[in-house]
Amino acid sequence: MLNYIKSEFYRLFHSLSTWITLGIFAGLALLINCGLAIFAAVQPEWGYGNTTFSMQFLLQLPTIYIIAAPILVYILYEGCGKNGVYKNVVAFGVSREKILLGQLVVSLAFCLGVMLVTLGVYFASAYALLRYDSVMTSADVVRQALCVLPSAVASLVLAILCVNLTVRGVIGILIWMGVFLLVPYVCQWIGYEVDFFARLASWMPVNFMDLQNAQSLFWETGDGIMKSLVSGAAGIVIFGVVGWLVLRKKEI
Repeated sequence: MLNYIKSEFYRLFHSLSTWITLGIFAGLALLINCGLAIFAAVQPEWGYGNTTFSMQFLLQLPTIYIIAAPILVYILYEGCGKNGVYKNVVAFGVSREKILLGQLVVSLAFCLGVMLVTLGVYFASAYALLRYDSVMTSADVVRQALCVLPSAVASLVLAILCVNLTVRGVIGILIWMGVFLLVPYVCQWIGYEVDFFARLASWMPVNFMDLQNAQSLFWETGDGIMKSLVSGAAGIVIFGVVGWLVLRKKEI
């Protein structure tokens, strides 16, 4: 298994798509703050050319980490199931369970690396280009990211399952969207009539990480932290077990 993980890391670091993806994410982070700086320079009376507004922009989008996970998994593993890669790995004695675990390790490392670089570029460009304001700082963004991280990992596990279940990665991403985005909204809608679904929906990340809760800084409340940890852990376990049960019987 270690050899498989090493080979996946080798493929990761020697793949052009890895560096292009990292460049795109970092470039978007830089572009946001450059845009704010340019707009503030053109219109000095504009009151949002400061670091607080830049940090608040990220703070209002906590689900960005959850949504980024399947995108990065798609970049890593789309098409692997249809080009004979898994057959070769299994032929060398690596079980399907170990393949799934190896993909999880490599995907998690890739996602964390992209997140750290992107946030690093975002913070550096914000403090370098914008007027400093201490109302909201990079520490607030880091605290939010840590709170959202368990749900983002659950999203990653589900994305790996979906990509492996389908020959075409796009279909897998659509399945991910149905489970992680559509189901919470359906439960919330039914919850207007049925209390059980209302309580269930309130524990789903997309619902308790919406704009309204983001503005109330849910990651700094006991209830918000508990929901983030419990729902994230539950998602990791559920999607991990389902992935293990389904993929071990799936024909490669």
